[in-house]
Amino acid sequence: MEKSKEYGSKLSWAAGKKLVLCVGATCMDYILFTDSFPKLNEIIKAKKGYWQRGGCASNNCTILRILGVKCEFFGMLSTLDLYQVLVDDMESRGIIIKNCPSCKMDPDFSTVFFSKKLKTRNIIAYNNKAFPNVTIEDFRKLDLSKYGWIHLHCIHFESTMAMVKDVVAYNEANPTEKITISLTMDEPLSAMWPLLDYCDYAFFSKRLSPYSGWDSPKEACIHIDEQLRMRWGLNLRRPYVIVLWGSLGGGVMDKSGNYTHFAPYTPMKVVDALGAGDCFVSGFIYAMYIRDRPLPVAMDFATRVAGHKCTHTGFDHIANILLPPVL
Repeated sequence: MEKSKEYGSKLSWAAGKKLVLCVGATCMDYILFTDSFPKLNEIIKAKKGYWQRGGCASNNCTILRILGVKCEFFGMLSTLDLYQVLVDDMESRGIIIKNCPSCKMDPDFSTVFFSKKLKTRNIIAYNNKAFPNVTIEDFRKLDLSKYGWIHLHCIHFESTMAMVKDVVAYNEANPTEKITISLTMDEPLSAMWPLLDYCDYAFFSKRLSPYSGWDSPKEACIHIDEQLRMRWGLNLRRPYVIVLWGSLGGGVMDKSGNYTHFAPYTPMKVVDALGAGDCFVSGFIYAMYIRDRPLPVAMDFATRVAGHKCTHTGFDHIANILLPPVL
C-alpha cells in the first residue's frame, strides 16, 4: 500500500486540539479492477488488484491523519496473524489504537470489483456476526478528557446509546470541555432514532433509501424532520442532519428544520469512489473542529474532499487538497 511520507506535519492546523475519536470497526477490503464482471463459471483476469484497510471508522481515521489530525480508532481488533497488517498499517500512519480490545476471530471483509467496461462497482461483503464489537465496559476505560470530538458509526443501538449517554454526562459535568458528538446512522433506522436526541451532527446516506423509501436527499430530510418533531421526553436536543446522495450531492437540515441542498464536486474522471462518504465525514470534522469553519464552509470543503478522493485509488492523494494551487 502506497503511503504519503507526510501526514500533516506541515499541513496540520491541529496543534492544541484534543484527539478525535472514531468508534466502529476495521476490516480488510480486496480491490480488483476488471474489464467486465465475470459471467457464470467464467474465470477472468484482473487488470489490477490490491488490499486496503476498510471500515467506516477506520477510514475516517486514515483520512483525518492524512489531513494532519491527531486521532484514535476504537474498535475490536483481531489478533490472528492474517490481520496483523491492519494493525501495522494503522500504527504506521500514527493512528492511536492502544485502547482497542482484541480477540482471536476473523473480522469482516469485502471484495470489490471495479468493471471498466460496465462502469460499475460491485461489492461482496462478508459480515462475521460472531465477531464481537466494543462494549460500554470497554468504552468506560477511556479517558474522555483527551477527546474534543467523538464520531460513532452506529452499528448496535444499545452499546452506541450507552456510549453517547456517557459522553453527554461528561459534557454536563465539564461544560468548559464539551465533546462534540457525531454519528453515522446505519440500518435498521427504526431502532436508531433515539440516538438523535444526544448528538450534534447526524450523517445519513443514500444507501438507506431502500429501507426508508427516500427518493431524494430533501425527502430524506423531510422524513427525518417528521421523526424529530414526533419525539417526546426531557432530552430533546436537535442535531444538524446531513444526508449524502452520491453524484447528486446531498442535503443538510439545520436545528430549526430548514433544508439546504449542496451540489457535488464531480471530477472529470471518476477512478475510485470507494470510501467517498467516509471522506466527506472526515473532511467535515476537519473543517468544523480543526479549522473552526462555519457550517456552509465545512459542507463545501467536505464535498470537495469527497470529490477529490474519486480522482485516484486509495486515500493518500487527499493530502494534496490542502496544498496551494500550482500557478
